[in-house]
Amino acid sequence: MPKITYDQGTIHYQEKGTGEPLVFIHGVGLDHAMWEHQVNRLSEQYRVIVYDMIGHGGSSHPPGPYSLSQYVEQLAALVDGLSLEKIHLVGFSMGGMVAQGFALAYEEKMKTLTIMNAVANRTEKQRQAILARVEEVSANGPQPTIEPAIQRWFTSDYLKEQEGVVSQIRARLQTNNPSSYLAAYTLFATADQELWDKLDQIIVPTLVITGEEDVGSTPEMAQQIHEKIAASELLIVPTMRHMLPVERPDIVNEAIHSFIERTVYVR
Repeated sequence: MPKITYDQGTIHYQEKGTGEPLVFIHGVGLDHAMWEHQVNRLSEQYRVIVYDMIGHGGSSHPPGPYSLSQYVEQLAALVDGLSLEKIHLVGFSMGGMVAQGFALAYEEKMKTLTIMNAVANRTEKQRQAILARVEEVSANGPQPTIEPAIQRWFTSDYLKEQEGVVSQIRARLQTNNPSSYLAAYTLFATADQELWDKLDQIIVPTLVITGEEDVGSTPEMAQQIHEKIAASELLIVPTMRHMLPVERPDIVNEAIHSFIERTVYVR
């Protein structure tokens, strides 16, 4: 994979296809590889770009703590490094937070925004649950949290029928740098508070997606994001949990493509 060097380090990225630039941001503990189905399918219409966030994969792993602005500026460096004028941006889970932050700071660089399986305005109970996992990672490393995450992320049928794919996700989580993961996960646990009061300032056409049975990025959260962002549409995918791009790429790819087409008339 090629790299871009900027003032905070290096960015590991991959691209495929030609056309309007479509950039994807992965979730915490994952990397660019989670977007395999999106790269392969959507590169037929777009210049698809995926990359590793700070503290993940082949990108730089600076010491923590991490800030949301670091991730936003990393994406800005990617956009500038590839000489992209305006992008379609898709952020998944923690990547959804980064995408929101980018839309707030760099609206002039964007055509559309897709926020997928992202958190917002956690309740006190939800916040205590995520902070408890942060404490567990701090005390014991990420390993004890991996299997519970896998169980939350996929439907029971998918866990049984696609053991190979699930094993790849598990291996990705198992090979994370512990200190980088803790710094990123700590930010993931708190950044929704930083963003919540600003979401109504997002004016980019936005698609909000989550799974009906996603217990971390709930339909209620997606509804609240949708209500905050005036120029937004909402899609709740029945029976699905967290890993929509992996488990139902057909739905995700069609939703993104059709949203872009009817929003900016890409042909």
